[in-house]
Amino acid sequence: MPLSPGDLESIGGYALVDRLGSGGMGVVFLGRSASGRQVAVKVVHAQYAQDEEFRTRFRQEVAAARRVSGAFTAPVVDADPDAVQPWMATLYVPGRTLSDTVAKGGPLRGHELRALALGLVEALRDIHRVGVVHRDLKPSNVLMAEDGPRVIDFGISHAVDNQALTVTGRLIGTPPFMSPEQFTAPRDVTAASDVFSLGSLLVYAATGNRPFDGASPYLTGYQVMYEAPVLEGVAEPLRSIAERCLDKDPAARPELAELHRMLLALPDSAAPVVSVVPGVADSAETTRQVSHAGPVQGTEGTDRTRPGHGRRGRRILVSLAAALAVTGLSIMAVRTGSHQNNTSQSSTAPASTVPTSAATVTPPPKHVRWDYQVGGAYTPPTGVQVVSRSHEDPAAPGVYNICNINAFQAQEDAEGDWDPDLLLRDANGDVVYDEDWGEAVLDIRTDAKRQRIAAKVNAWIDECAAKGYEAVEPDNYDTFTRFPKYLAAGQAKALMKLLSVHAHEKGLAIAQKNTLELVPDRASVGLDFAVVEECGEWNECGEFAKAFDNNVLVVEYTAKGLSDVCSGWSSTLSIVRRDQLIVSKGTSGYLRQTC
Repeated sequence: MPLSPGDLESIGGYALVDRLGSGGMGVVFLGRSASGRQVAVKVVHAQYAQDEEFRTRFRQEVAAARRVSGAFTAPVVDADPDAVQPWMATLYVPGRTLSDTVAKGGPLRGHELRALALGLVEALRDIHRVGVVHRDLKPSNVLMAEDGPRVIDFGISHAVDNQALTVTGRLIGTPPFMSPEQFTAPRDVTAASDVFSLGSLLVYAATGNRPFDGASPYLTGYQVMYEAPVLEGVAEPLRSIAERCLDKDPAARPELAELHRMLLALPDSAAPVVSVVPGVADSAETTRQVSHAGPVQGTEGTDRTRPGHGRRGRRILVSLAAALAVTGLSIMAVRTGSHQNNTSQSSTAPASTVPTSAATVTPPPKHVRWDYQVGGAYTPPTGVQVVSRSHEDPAAPGVYNICNINAFQAQEDAEGDWDPDLLLRDANGDVVYDEDWGEAVLDIRTDAKRQRIAAKVNAWIDECAAKGYEAVEPDNYDTFTRFPKYLAAGQAKALMKLLSVHAHEKGLAIAQKNTLELVPDRASVGLDFAVVEECGEWNECGEFAKAFDNNVLVVEYTAKGLSDVCSGWSSTLSIVRRDQLIVSKGTSGYLRQTC
């Protein structure tokens, strides 16, 4: 796509001639050297250049990518991680991503599948022999070039001599293609983790389906750790090979030399396809080159409202976000396409006001024990007075109940439940996805569309009221921050006003979920209290506490976050730490702590 107004025209001696992709952390351009050589240039957004921790991770990415050289990787040709705006140039490799190839052409068969499998093994061999573990091998990080696949994106790779950073300990990767150890011990993954990811990737390539594909990223993570892979439609001998790669025990997986020998047995001609169900595309972008030179965020629901955790720039499960955001550029947040609307414009919708009946609304009590159960309901622990649950779960008796709904994005694989014109689309007419979670983004850019979206969401609010909930928590209020090329803050506020008016008419209080950017507007939008993830981890609790008069319910996911928020706010705010998958009590991995 063409350059946008304000884009750099050159960097490091390379003329930037086209945009290959963009996201919250930076932009990837097609560049050309003075001699005419084409490169893919990743340029970091200026604001992240001021973050020394980010710079350190970017330096590590450049170093890791430089160490890797092989026929099935895209080599670094130039970089300056210490520039005012850090950048890195890799060899430009024309070709679609594997996710795009499968989504548009269906699963691979015969020679295509065999060549892909063998090429990826050779790529991993080159990566591992220099002491690097990729950690994010997935369909959107594989380019299908004419002479074989290319593994790209070393944004969250791990080298044995990498400097340990303060944000380590968060999960990094993309749940359907992560290994079990990436969830349980992310700092200790080995080359065997990439073998597990390769097994999942080959199943996807052969069938169009992921072997682990829960209704939410949290459930997907649970499947990866504890359940057998779904291998329907995978023919022998690939089925047996995939089973070995997907062993929960890293030591039981084949090494690359053995795996190469096994893959040589794959048929070189197409055979009849059995039980193929295409259409479940990788939850990353499907553009031809967006992932070409940039780290990608990974992604947290079919009909069930997905728990709204980690939505503030993806700070939890799918690199769960901030880890990836800090690691590299979030360039795969949207599908390719130029923006056709002015993203800086404010909503033209009339400003709604909170009706007088809002006086009857009761916000949750302040500074009480509470629990965050959006990943699965269970009996509230003793002393808990407030609970947040998915809108599909019943309210808990005897406590104040908050109903969690997804209001700004469609549930994963549920975009068919929405009128096609209510899904945000790029210039090519392709639906724009929040790739972290595989969710289609709703088009909130006009008043007419916001009214129709609100009508559907308000029906869910009615269900919450009927079930006995006292408040509602619309998730993804911050979607506009991840898609600034398409959406504006004023549009998000306009939709939220419609929801707050309806919630108040039903006697429900309404929460602001995360979205620090819009805290100054909370009163005009009609928001009564806040549900905030990781404000201790990110030192933001004070701003929420001030804006909402201490009526803030905090959920943390790390020991450090809990310690930080407890040290400063234990006598003021409602605080709980939950496990990163937010599983039900009695389920393996369950964790709940308070100050």
